[in-house]
Amino acid sequence: MRWIGVWTRAVVGPAWRRAVAAWIGCAIVAAVIFGPTAMLPADLTGLALHDPGAGLVLGATWLLVFVPIARVLVRAEPAAYLRSLPGDPRSARLVTATALIGLQLPWLVLWTWGEGPLGVAIVLANTLVIVTLASVRLPSYRTRLPAWRQSGEALRAIHLRALRRRAGDALVRGAGLAVLAGGAAGLLVRNNQLSGQNAGVLGASVIAIVLVPAQVGTALVTLGAYRETAWIAAAFGIAPHTRTAALVTTIAIVHLSAATIAVLAATAISGANLWLPLLAFGVALGTSLGEARTMLAHAASPSVAARVVVGAIVSAALAVVCLAVLDAAGAIAIIAIGAFSLLRTPS
Repeated sequence: MRWIGVWTRAVVGPAWRRAVAAWIGCAIVAAVIFGPTAMLPADLTGLALHDPGAGLVLGATWLLVFVPIARVLVRAEPAAYLRSLPGDPRSARLVTATALIGLQLPWLVLWTWGEGPLGVAIVLANTLVIVTLASVRLPSYRTRLPAWRQSGEALRAIHLRALRRRAGDALVRGAGLAVLAGGAAGLLVRNNQLSGQNAGVLGASVIAIVLVPAQVGTALVTLGAYRETAWIAAAFGIAPHTRTAALVTTIAIVHLSAATIAVLAATAISGANLWLPLLAFGVALGTSLGEARTMLAHAASPSVAARVVVGAIVSAALAVVCLAVLDAAGAIAIIAIGAFSLLRTPS
């Protein structure tokens, strides 16, 4: 039992912490598209079963969200050392199977509530696909000698390489949450029969809120790279504003990429609307500035991770308020607020 307890803390614990972000994103989406006067779970599952395109999108979205979580359980790399100690691998496999189902709680509830026993069978079949994908090991990238001619270019490349090497799972999970965000925005716009600027405002507001869990994981990796390159900047005499620009650029790339995925998903559901990408990209840029401000202001704090999460939530909420009060001009307002707060950040 002691061996199983250590194994559970080493393997299921990290998977649970990754699943929390997915659960939060799913909870936000459920609050938007489900309810007494909105869609029912049976409506969504029925659409997925009878419309191959909708079913493929819904299934692929959950694969993007959960495969990075399942990879921790299937490979069990954090507990590899336990294999050299006396233990009970059969019990470990049972715990893994239980966790693979239990951590899919939003997906399990959706299909069980919507389709009953058939939904449970679909979840089990989907789990087999997830386990297969999680077992695949991608080839490692070859390390190339970089050719960076400017300090700012070098710092940006270091931050982006950190995302590729350390945040691969967070990026995949974020892509899945971005599809969820776009799907929720598209459904809300279509069900309310909105168009033009009103559709863009509502869609951008939904995307801004649902994307928060998708952005936090990569933000913490970027923060780690920013702190770890401090000695490089000091050794080579790189100016503070160059470091700040590299950090802001990296965060903005992630935010804009997630917004692009969400906009494409929303467009596929509700149709093309020029206002949606304009407002969604403006909000993404503004929230990236606000997130960078939080990082810079609290980079030396031992609780900086929690502060970054709170800062991301506050930035998204402020963006929604700006859109609700100022309509399309709210996107310009959140960019201005983010830029002003960044300029006022103490060095």
